[in-house]
Amino acid sequence: MWLWGADHMLDDPDLVSGNNPMVQTSIYVARGFLIESTKPTWLYGTASEHAVFYQYNFHRAANIYAGMLQTESPYFQPTPPPPAPFAAVWFSTYAQTCIDKQLCQKALMLLQNNLANVRFQNLVTIGAKYMAVMDGKGIPAIDNLNVDTHPSWSQISILDVGSNGKTNFNEAIWINPAIWEMDQPKFTCSPPCNIQLPPWKGATSTVNYPLITVSQGTWTSTITQAPLTVTEWVFQPVTITQGGAAKNKRADAAVTIWPVPATTPVWPAVVYTGNDGRATTTSPTDAFPKPPASIDPNAPAPPSGSWPKQPVRAYFGYPENPLVDECSFLDFNNPWCYTQPWFGNMTRPGVPDSGDYFNENSAELRTTCPPDSSTTTSTTVQPKPTQTVKEPVPEPSPYEQGDARTNTLKCYNGGEDTERVRMVDAMNRFCDLVEHSDLGPGFFRSEKWDYPYNRGVGFVSIHVALEIKANSKCGFKYDKNLCLHYLSVPTDSCDCHGVNGKHGGIVKNNCYKWTIDPNRHFS
Repeated sequence: MWLWGADHMLDDPDLVSGNNPMVQTSIYVARGFLIESTKPTWLYGTASEHAVFYQYNFHRAANIYAGMLQTESPYFQPTPPPPAPFAAVWFSTYAQTCIDKQLCQKALMLLQNNLANVRFQNLVTIGAKYMAVMDGKGIPAIDNLNVDTHPSWSQISILDVGSNGKTNFNEAIWINPAIWEMDQPKFTCSPPCNIQLPPWKGATSTVNYPLITVSQGTWTSTITQAPLTVTEWVFQPVTITQGGAAKNKRADAAVTIWPVPATTPVWPAVVYTGNDGRATTTSPTDAFPKPPASIDPNAPAPPSGSWPKQPVRAYFGYPENPLVDECSFLDFNNPWCYTQPWFGNMTRPGVPDSGDYFNENSAELRTTCPPDSSTTTSTTVQPKPTQTVKEPVPEPSPYEQGDARTNTLKCYNGGEDTERVRMVDAMNRFCDLVEHSDLGPGFFRSEKWDYPYNRGVGFVSIHVALEIKANSKCGFKYDKNLCLHYLSVPTDSCDCHGVNGKHGGIVKNNCYKWTIDPNRHFS
C-alpha cells in the first residue's frame, strides 16, 4: 500500500529524458495513514508521503507490526508556511540546502503516552533536528549521524519506548552480577543508556546500629541492635552517552567505569511489641554512615576483603548484555526495588545485613508492662481513704504467631493480571471481613470480588484467602496493618516492572498461607 500525495507528475511525457527538470507539484493533503486497531495487525512495506499533519498516526493502537515503513514530508513547505494550507520536511520549498545542518524541520516522529513493548528498529531520518520527540524530550539527529556526506542521514538501530511514554534512555539497564566473575568486567549497551551495576560482595564493613527509644504513654523502652555488617555495596546509576569522537559518526567505542557506592537512605527497620501488645515498626532517624567516595585504585582499602581490581568496561553495541531483570538486586533509586519499611536483606538482597527481622529485645519488650496498679486520691468534704485502681493488662495471644523470618514468596508471574489499586481494594475488604473471626488453628477463609475487565468483555475476579495451619498452636492476632502487609508482599514484590500488571502470588510461613490471585470470567 502506498498513500501518495503526488509531488511530481507520473504521466510526464519527458519522464525518462535526461533533460527533464522534474517540475514538482504542490498537492495539499492534510493527513496520511491513521491506525487505531488493537487487534493483531501486520503492515509490510507500506508508505505514506507528503501529508501535512502526519504520514502515520498510531492512535491508541496495540498489537501492531509494521515492517519497512517509508515516509516523505510535504516538500513544498514552508511555501506556504505551516499551518497553511493545513498545519515538517527534509526539503525547504523543494530545495535541499537545509539537510546537512539538520535544519529542515524540528522533528520527524512524535511519541506521547505510550505503554511498554513499543520498539522501532532501524529508524532512519534526514534533515530534521530531532529524530524523534518522546514526551517533550528530543533525540538529536546529529548525535546519531551515520554518514558525513550529503545527504547526512541519521540512524538508530533499536529504539525502545518505555511505559507511560518514557524512553528506555531514562530506564535502567540491569547488568548481570556475573560481570564480577570476569577477568575484565564488561557489558554492552546501545547509548544513550542508564546502567544499574550489580552490587559488589567482595568487601565488608561494620557499622553500629543507633539506640532507639520508644514510648507509649508512661511506658518507655530502649531498643538495642547488634552492629550491622555491610556485605553488599550498592552503586549509583551510571549514564552513558557516546559523545566525543563518536558524536558525528557511529563507531564501536567503550568507556571505563569505576563504580561509585550509593548512600543508604535509611537504616533497616525493626519490629517491637509495645505495652499494648501490638507489633510496631520503627527505625533510627540518624543518617546512615556515608560509603567510600570511590573504589578506584586510589581509594582506601575496605576493613575486610578488597575492591574490584579492574574497572568496568562499557562497550557500545547491540544486543545489550549480560542483563538481568529489573529489581534482581537492590536499587535505592527505584521505588519498586526498595520499599519502606526496609528490613535489609530480609525483603530483597541488599545492604546492610540486618540480621533477624525482629528486634533482639522483642522478648524483653513483650514482658515489660506498666505497673500493676497506681494510686489516686479522691477528696470530698469528708476525707475518704485512698482508692487503688487496677489498670488493664493486655491479654497475651493464646496462639503462636507466624514468624516472618520463615516467609517464602511464590509469584505467579503469569495468567490474568490487573491494576494494583484493585488488588489493594480487595486486600482491604478481606482484612475487614476477618477482623471478628476466630483466627486460630485450622482457620480458612476465601473471598473474591469482581471488577470490570478493562480490556474487553467480562470481569476480573480477585481471589483473596488466608489459611492457618491446622493441628498446630498457630493463630493470627488480628492487626489490619499486618494483614495488609502480608497481602501486599505478592502484590508489590512481584511484577516489579510497574504499578499495574499484577498477577499476585502466595506468601507462606510456619503458620500462615496468604493468597491473592486475579482471574477473568464472563458471567
